Amino acid sequence: MSYYIESQKIERQIIRIAKREHGLNLTHSRLLIFLTALLAIFISLGLHSRSPVVREWLVAHESQPDMKIAVFADFHFSTQSDLEQLGQLKRQIIREQPDIVLLAGDFIGAQSFYENTSRGTIVRALEALTHPFQTYAVLGNHDDWDSRDQWISAFNDSKIQLVENSVLQTLINNKTICIRGLGDFYSSAWKDTPIPVNCGGSTITLTHDPQGLLESKGTLESFSVAGHTHCGQIAFPLIGAPVVPTTAPRDMHCGQYKKRYTGITSGGLGTSIIPLRWGPNTEPGWEIIQIKHLKQP
Repeated sequence: MSYYIESQKIERQIIRIAKREHGLNLTHSRLLIFLTALLAIFISLGLHSRSPVVREWLVAHESQPDMKIAVFADFHFSTQSDLEQLGQLKRQIIREQPDIVLLAGDFIGAQSFYENTSRGTIVRALEALTHPFQTYAVLGNHDDWDSRDQWISAFNDSKIQLVENSVLQTLINNKTICIRGLGDFYSSAWKDTPIPVNCGGSTITLTHDPQGLLESKGTLESFSVAGHTHCGQIAFPLIGAPVVPTTAPRDMHCGQYKKRYTGITSGGLGTSIIPLRWGPNTEPGWEIIQIKHLKQP
């Protein structure tokens, strides 16, 4: 009899524990669903899939004439739809009417896309995008790792002037401007390319990895433009991007900065490794830089 009573007590305890565990599991499940939904909303709010933005910058410069510069970086062409997006960019650039266009490298994306699409096709598409504006370009690390010779050949067969570790002169608003292109530092294509004496302060330096802008003198030697960083591509509020593929100082990772001269690092258009952009300041887009001549007092 006592055995029967004891077994009933144990059975009731098991039932109570089971009910309590069921309640806890139900609470945990509801909490997990809530947190998952909250995370999904948080992620979706930070994702960028809309039209490319046009970021505007104003730079005062005592040696440059008034001019408007368009900067495109990090296309990372990987699909046919990436090429089709150039139509939208064309409409944007026509509205802006820049005096000059600079392409800061990393044209190649998914390698598989280039099994049926030549580098020449990509360059011709870029040529159509930037026509009739005078355009200068440098290669990025992905282009160098892909087939540097093929990219150089493709640009040499176009109206876009490739300025890898060289200096070219052009006329903008009746003033001679030197365009200095530096090979990409990240992929070891960088070479010391001094600014010619006759160029003076009327020089624009273009490169891919912003670290290349510091390699010669440790500071900017002219007004300068770079890309490469994607502004982190994935960045969190307050703490920013946990990974940025450059040894350049943090203030050069994204946007405008000043190190003797002003520089701007473009956030770029495409993605690399992870096919998404997420977080503050990582929207896909390109730059319009308005140079205003600073008159001497």
